[in-house]
Amino acid sequence: MKEPDAAERSMIDSLEQMQKAGAKFFVDGEPVSFDEALKRTVREEHAYMADYIVSPAGKVEQVRFDKVDLP
Repeated sequence: MKEPDAAERSMIDSLEQMQKAGAKFFVDGEPVSFDEALKRTVREEHAYMADYIVSPAGKVEQVRFDKVDLP
């Protein structure tokens, strides 16, 4: 596995903070572990869009990734 570049490292760091705060992760509608979310969304060659589900108090509760097709 290649080392993450600066953008990937920044994304990984942000997701790690959310995971430590208790956020749940989903990929294409399926619940996944934090490690699986990283494997499928940051380290693959496909593009994913992240949606952040936030509580009324402003805490990220869920991170939902959906694969997008780029032209």
